[in-house]
Amino acid sequence: MARPRTPTSILEGRGAFVNHPERRDQRANEPVPSAELGNAPKHFGKEEKRIWKELVQIALPGVLCNSDRWIAETLCILMARQRAYTITNTERGQLITILSRLGMMPADRSRVAARPQKAAETETQNPWDLLQKLPN
Repeated sequence: MARPRTPTSILEGRGAFVNHPERRDQRANEPVPSAELGNAPKHFGKEEKRIWKELVQIALPGVLCNSDRWIAETLCILMARQRAYTITNTERGQLITILSRLGMMPADRSRVAARPQKAAETETQNPWDLLQKLPN
């Protein structure tokens, strides 16, 4: 199996771009999530909505964003089947894979790069609001 691509934020922290700045250039157009995960989909039933809220509470800060909604939706559906004892072995394998990819398994936490909280807050704020916070 191929080695997973190391997230840019981890490479940045390691100083990988100091000796090889061309590696940063190769990732210049890397997409950045634009918002938080948000509320559960409207078509969810009570149990799936309950699991969505639980997922938002237990997810590592800065990991789940709006671009992760579909995988989070799949995770909630599979977890609802798990809790209802109707999940198949194949579905359970998919559930474990999704949990792993989102850093929700002990061995996988170190492999997930979270979006820095301060950057996320600053991106969503109006720049004029930041000026108002400056001391007079």
